Amino acid sequence: MDALHELQNSKQSFMRVNRQRGSSVQRKSRSTVSCFPCRQRKVKCDRLAPCGQCTRRSSAEACDYLSNSSKAETLTSVSPAITSTSTQENRGEIQPDPVSTNDDNLVPLAHTIDHTRSPTILCNHPPQRTPIPIMGSIESLTPSCFHGSGTRTRYFGRSHWALTLDMFPDLKAHLQKYHVVKRGQPGSDLHEHQGVRCAKQKRLQTTYQTHTQPNLQTPRLETLVSPRNITDKLVGIYFSTFETTFRVLHAPQFLAEYEAFWSPRDSTSSNSWLRDVFAAKLLGTLACATSLADSELLSSEGKSQISNQTAKQWIQAIGSWAKTVTTYAKLDLDFIQVMCLILIARQAIAYEGDLSWLGAGSLVREAMMIGLHRDPSNFKGISPFLAESRRRLWYTIMELDLQAALDTGVPSTISEDEFDCAPPSNLNDEDLSPDSAVVLPPKHTAVLTRSSFQVSLAQSLNSRIKVVKIVNRIRLKSTYQDVLDLSEIITTSLSQSPFLVPSHESSGNDGSYSDFRKSLYLFLVYRYILALHRPFVLSLAEVRTEMYTFSRRICIQACLSLLSPLKLTDNTSRGTQQAYPHILRLRGGMFRSELFHAAVTLCFELRLQVKDNLLPALPGANTDYATQNNNQREILLDTVKSAIKYFEFKVRTEKQACKAFMLLNMVYVSAQSELLSGTGGHSNCETQPNDLTLENACPLAARRCRELLLEGDGQADCQHSEENWLGYPGNPFMVCMQIWC
Repeated sequence: MDALHELQNSKQSFMRVNRQRGSSVQRKSRSTVSCFPCRQRKVKCDRLAPCGQCTRRSSAEACDYLSNSSKAETLTSVSPAITSTSTQENRGEIQPDPVSTNDDNLVPLAHTIDHTRSPTILCNHPPQRTPIPIMGSIESLTPSCFHGSGTRTRYFGRSHWALTLDMFPDLKAHLQKYHVVKRGQPGSDLHEHQGVRCAKQKRLQTTYQTHTQPNLQTPRLETLVSPRNITDKLVGIYFSTFETTFRVLHAPQFLAEYEAFWSPRDSTSSNSWLRDVFAAKLLGTLACATSLADSELLSSEGKSQISNQTAKQWIQAIGSWAKTVTTYAKLDLDFIQVMCLILIARQAIAYEGDLSWLGAGSLVREAMMIGLHRDPSNFKGISPFLAESRRRLWYTIMELDLQAALDTGVPSTISEDEFDCAPPSNLNDEDLSPDSAVVLPPKHTAVLTRSSFQVSLAQSLNSRIKVVKIVNRIRLKSTYQDVLDLSEIITTSLSQSPFLVPSHESSGNDGSYSDFRKSLYLFLVYRYILALHRPFVLSLAEVRTEMYTFSRRICIQACLSLLSPLKLTDNTSRGTQQAYPHILRLRGGMFRSELFHAAVTLCFELRLQVKDNLLPALPGANTDYATQNNNQREILLDTVKSAIKYFEFKVRTEKQACKAFMLLNMVYVSAQSELLSGTGGHSNCETQPNDLTLENACPLAARRCRELLLEGDGQADCQHSEENWLGYPGNPFMVCMQIWC
């Protein structure tokens, strides 16, 4: 009996180990981290892209990390069907399924389709076990990030436009030749460039002697304030435009102090420090609104240069006054408000706007010294009004620092885990009062208030901080799936944002500024989407892959959206400041460089389209398929030409943006030359020059830039110049050869 019992126990143990095939539970497959060729050869893979084993065997193009997981998923999905079929039909042998045998052909197609979907579709699926690798060209920085020599050097990160210009080999060669010849004999064929340089230096020297030398002693700030009839309009413009996005001031409190400032008896009874602080705030708001106001508001002569120079004098005076303030006195909420206004004004009027990251970093540290980065609930004795004011001011400072870091190509000053200040509430300024002990509950985000835009920006602030950290760090280590996730968060927040904010009562009739508020908000958000995906698009210049198709498409959409305000309307006067929307009247910093960068990115896209392997149309098919690609190229070309016309307008009227105007001309010629060579010289344009190169187009652009700098009032012969320079339906530089040569 004991032997029989032991035999039965061993049989049950054997049955537990060897279960029937029909009731078996499939073992979970182990995740694969090696590339497919290394697993086939059974060698160790270093997990690079491409790996070292494939590189040594000269088979880098075959290095694929997705084939393993895709094949495993395909086989797993097919095997239950095979088992079920064999059970139902009681077959002894399973014939090979023709679909399963063509696994190798289906995987690349599935991979291509999967990566052309939107990020929303991608995130609905479970995360992949094997992350999509980042190419070496994206992970590392290129030599174009480092400029200068000796003691004068500059560094530009991935979000700076210098890296995009590096993707044009012919432009690089031309600029290198210019630098070599510039150090050699002066009588070279690049004398046109030197003429532009001399014209700019002469104008800067004249401006310095005229506007800077007489003001050796800084006058009192209140004496620099313009007459009240002009000041009233500029203050209304500021509260209708910038203050809806960058919340710095409390409108009712500021307007009450504004009325007291003009009161005669207040000039002798009030504290001089308080009057200086308010005068600095007032001059800061006037400087911000100057670029958006008509020139007739500031000068009887109607010259825009007078208004711009007046705003620069205001900023210089505030800076001189700030140097007289002690360090401890600067740790005050009012002084930080003044510095925020100066930072906005410097970019609006192009007064050292490209160096705004320096001022933003200092402003962040001053704000952290007084604890703005911590939630106001941690401090005792802070009223609800001050608590909300601190939240608004902190998120404004963070926004200014983040935008400046993206424009300069460096990481932001502070990370998302280094502050715990709660976002501002969705309240109107009239709902807050310095004397109120209790603040009204915040309105729903769907209700439009004066803080709606800032509340919407605050929702995506942490994600946009991550974008700047990822893009501008030394080595880009994040996976492409992380990039898609961040992109989806930002686009989702954008889709849920308001686009209109009620205007303040004091601003009067500001219907034209409603478009500015929407354009400014979209401008600030589109920049991050473009900066996040642009490095992957630029990598396509070296290695053509379908992996980053989504990034390529979204970059085109973002660039076209940023440049869409460039189209002149029919009811505007061409050649004057009113020819462009208010968002395009902002002169410097991110407002100028981002438009230039978007136009250069479209030129790079045109170069990529030449190398695309498009399927030819079927014989006898509709001609719309054959012309679809050409129509898209014409849209991109027209958009770039509108950007060139816009920068020409800025050089003529503001005597600035010379570098953007000349470089964009050269990039446009480079892209169009690539299109002509790729299509065999065929194009939809009636006239196309055969010698369209940088060697002949660059001197023409330099000569045109010099003529614009030397124009007297910037208004003469404007209509004729615009029609001849870029109004030609074909190539604009062919017309320039006929006019200038």
